[in-house]
Amino acid sequence: MNSIYASNCICQLIWPDFTAHFRSHMTAASYQADIVEIMEYFQKDFLEIREEEVKEYFEILSHKVEQENLKPGTMAKKFRELHSFAEYVCENCQRYGVDEGYRDYYYPYLKQVAKQEKFAKAVPVRQIDELLKVAEDNLMEYCILVMLFRAGLSSTELSNLQVEDLAIYENGTYAQIRGRKNLCFIPEDACDVLEEYLEERSKNSKMAHQPYLFCNQRGNQLNPMYISRMMRKYEEKAGLPHYSAQSVRNSCAVTLFAYGASQEQVASQMGTTKLQIKRYRNLVYQEQLQQQANDLVKLKVEPPGMR
Repeated sequence: MNSIYASNCICQLIWPDFTAHFRSHMTAASYQADIVEIMEYFQKDFLEIREEEVKEYFEILSHKVEQENLKPGTMAKKFRELHSFAEYVCENCQRYGVDEGYRDYYYPYLKQVAKQEKFAKAVPVRQIDELLKVAEDNLMEYCILVMLFRAGLSSTELSNLQVEDLAIYENGTYAQIRGRKNLCFIPEDACDVLEEYLEERSKNSKMAHQPYLFCNQRGNQLNPMYISRMMRKYEEKAGLPHYSAQSVRNSCAVTLFAYGASQEQVASQMGTTKLQIKRYRNLVYQEQLQQQANDLVKLKVEPPGMR
């Protein structure tokens, strides 16, 4: 164990026994790099790193993921390896004379980093901004991109979304999505774009009386293939690699995780206009998780004319 902060117990006893069953030197090297990294960061022996430090380390790595300096899969790998080593220590505390109060402080984060890894195929925020920039001349398609990224709706959900599915409560705007148990929260910045689109839509004779929120040039309901072709068009225009609409949607989850949203909040999100939206002035929708999750996010999109 190549670290000045590693104790004799770690170097001479625990580490040799832990790595004895490894079949590959590469595996041992990977574990060692991640264990040394956290010790170097806190300038402490691994056994001295406790709950508070692990929480801080999770936040540091999450910030790196957010800044696109670390891949979600790499962060997940680090925490899996740190957990594995800490778990081994816990299981053998008496054998190595380690304080029985020592705990595997990495385990509680495994599900969260696994969720991040699941949504690893996402579009970097910088490239989403480039997509939005080249889509500014088409308000409907701009709004679709915003709803993918900020509301986490899928192509199919957007294609099937009707105007009457939108509703304003005292605590925000929500959409009733077919197949979902809970309403989907629409962040305030996305609502600003949606409101501008609805105003433009109301002036279009082919779209004004259509039940579906998004329509093609003939005024008919969009299909997911339209959104796929739309993505390709703007990617080529912006000089970006090809991403699916699902990748943009994944970015919604990645962004929420990066800002500290819980698994329940992100799961809820993924699962105030003045025109054509039903209002429930005296009701507050009881599903608060989504609104709280989006309140964490410190970025926002703007209507085309304000960018």
